[in-house]
Amino acid sequence: MPSNTLSQVNVSIVIPVYRSASMLPQLYGRLRVVLETLSAHWEIILVDDASPDESFTAMQKLRKGDQRVRIIQLARNHGQQHATLCGLNYAQGRYIITLDDDLQCAPEDLPKFLTQLRAGMHVVIGRINKGEKKHQWWRNLGSAVNQYLAGRILGKPGDLYLSSYRGFSRYAVDKVTAYKGAHPHIAALFLKSVPHRHIANVDVEHEPRADGGSSTYSMAKLVKTISYLLVNHSYLPLRFMIVWGVILSCVSFLFALWVALRVFLFGHSIAGWPSLAVLIAFLSGNILLSLGIVGEYLGRLVEEASTVEQFTIFREEV
Repeated sequence: MPSNTLSQVNVSIVIPVYRSASMLPQLYGRLRVVLETLSAHWEIILVDDASPDESFTAMQKLRKGDQRVRIIQLARNHGQQHATLCGLNYAQGRYIITLDDDLQCAPEDLPKFLTQLRAGMHVVIGRINKGEKKHQWWRNLGSAVNQYLAGRILGKPGDLYLSSYRGFSRYAVDKVTAYKGAHPHIAALFLKSVPHRHIANVDVEHEPRADGGSSTYSMAKLVKTISYLLVNHSYLPLRFMIVWGVILSCVSFLFALWVALRVFLFGHSIAGWPSLAVLIAFLSGNILLSLGIVGEYLGRLVEEASTVEQFTIFREEV
């Protein structure tokens, strides 16, 4: 794999690809027009995340016509975060832009990112104004959850908007690609390594998918990405269970005190096998939930320790 050394390439575009064979020619055509006006030395890195369609064949056709298009195919579907990180490892430019393959964000907005990066910013993120996102409601909800958790866990400023349309300096990419774990979350990596005053937003347009189809980003993938942030970059679930355990202990103590007082004051205990069964089931469920959360952390620790590769590359033409 090429190392991230400074070369004559000035601008690198990294695009994770999944089920977008029909859109790639249009994406390349629009990108090329914009890039030719920005720099004489540029590259496009396409990472096929084991697409079930003919995406890699379309990528090969683009590379055959232009050697500045570099293509990688992963052996299995790893997810957008892994595919993006793979592309960043190959990027050699001084400035690196990550962009989705569905043309919902316009390549024509690229100059906005480069203006900020050349002015001294290390991370520039495309901001889609409220009400303009062309996603389904559940994905907008998931995005809002991700934004909230990034604020709580990573200290993201409240006015900073996160999206996958991003520009990086060479410094920022080197920091992100230094991560060698099994569960990457790109936003978490740069928020931890780049001072917030060197991160900025630029407004971008958002359109429906170019092929008119529905998003390939499923609910399961969204939950998986959020779990990377929640479990692999924070202790929030464990701390929540600690607080919840303290609350349950206090409630249980008060309940036991109330039962004892009734016995001493009124001379009889509370009849209630049903309530006792419900109480035991409730507490047992919380115990199992706590064990499940701890088990998830232990499982991911084992996976981190046993991971040989972050992403398995099947073939490449670079």
